[in-house]
Amino acid sequence: MFLRQPLQITSKFNKALLCAGLMLSISSFSVQAELILLSEHSLSKVTGQSGLTIDLETRTTIGEIEYVDAGSLYWKDYTFEGIGGGLVDNIRIKIDSTDGNETLASGFSDMAFLASLGYLDAAETDVAWATAQYDDGNGGFGKQFNDGDLVIHVTSKDYGIDFNLPVPTNATDQATNLQATKNAIDFHMQQGDFGLRSSDGLVETSLTRNFSVEAYLGYLDIILRNNGNGFTDTGMAPALGTPKNIRLADSYIELDLKFRVEDLDVESTNNALNRAISRNVTNPYLTLKNMRIHNERGLDTLGSFGFASVEAKIGAASEILRNMDQLANSALSTHVDGQAIYDINVKWDWDLPDISFGDTGDSIGAVYFTDFHINDTSIVISAH
Repeated sequence: MFLRQPLQITSKFNKALLCAGLMLSISSFSVQAELILLSEHSLSKVTGQSGLTIDLETRTTIGEIEYVDAGSLYWKDYTFEGIGGGLVDNIRIKIDSTDGNETLASGFSDMAFLASLGYLDAAETDVAWATAQYDDGNGGFGKQFNDGDLVIHVTSKDYGIDFNLPVPTNATDQATNLQATKNAIDFHMQQGDFGLRSSDGLVETSLTRNFSVEAYLGYLDIILRNNGNGFTDTGMAPALGTPKNIRLADSYIELDLKFRVEDLDVESTNNALNRAISRNVTNPYLTLKNMRIHNERGLDTLGSFGFASVEAKIGAASEILRNMDQLANSALSTHVDGQAIYDINVKWDWDLPDISFGDTGDSIGAVYFTDFHINDTSIVISAH
C-alpha cells in the first residue's frame, strides 16, 4: 500500500477504514498473526519508541592530512583501530531529545544499572558512588536534563560482560566484571609523522614521529543545550571559567569525556630536508615511552573508576574585539565573532616512566604527576 499524500486520521469512520485496509494488505502477503482490537484510548497512546541507538564498528586509515595557510601543517600515516589490530567496536551511541522529565543514560549511570542487576558489587566504592548519583528511585538510571536538550551518550554495547552466564554471586566475579567494563572499549591510534612544510613544498620539518597511543573509553557525553538563539553579555566579572566581556551564546555544546591511556609513545624529531643542518639535530631529541594518563592516585579518585576526565563547553561568541584599543582606529565596522571553549576542567594522573634525549635510547629518569588539574579555564578563538 503506497500513500502519495500525508495520512490524516480525523474520525472513527476513517480509523475503521484504515484498519480494514491494513487487514486486507496483511492477508494479501499471507502473514499470519493475532489481531487485537484496540480501543480509541489505546490508539491515542500508540507512539514510536523515543530516541536512537547506533552501534558503531570502525577502522580508519588516512595517508595524509594537510592544513594550508601560507606554509602548511601536515599529518601522515594516521591509523585508528582496535588494540592489537582489527576494528574499534563494542560502541553504542544513544541519542535522545528530552522533555525535561525523563531520566536519560549519562555519565557512569551504566555502572549503577549493572550493579542493580547484580553484575557489579554494589558496595564497591565507585559503584556505590555511581548508584547514589544516578539512581532516580523509580527504576531509571541517569540524569534529567532541560526541556529541548539533546543528549548523546557514548558507551559500551555489552560492557565486556557475557550475559549468557549466570549473574555472579560473589565479590570476586563481580570484581572481574568491573574490570571488564573498564576495558570494554579499546582503541589504538597511530601517526607516522607530524610536521611543517614550506609553501613551495621543498622544505619539510618533522616535529614528531611514531606517535602511538593505546587507550580505553569510559564514556563520552555530548549535550546540546537548547536555550534559544540569544546571546548574553558576560561582563567583566563572569563566573569562573567563563570568558570576560564578550557576548556568549545562550545555547551551547557540553562535553564530558572519561578515558584511560595505558601506553603512549612518541618520538620528537627535527628532520629538516635542508642538509645544511647538522646531523646531531636530525636525530630524535626527545622520546617518551610507556606514558599513562589515568586517575588511580591522589585525593580525587572517587567516582572516576580510574579514568581521566576532560569537561568543557563550546559556544558561539561575538564582539570579541570590542575592548581592544586598536579597534577604535581600525577599519572594522563590526566586531569579530568566533567560538568560545570554556568551563574547561581537566583531571588526571600522569605517568612518564621513560624519558630519553638524543639517539642513545638511555632514559634520564621518570616523572609522575598526581592530581593534575586544569580548572575554570576558557579559550576564545577568532580569525585575524
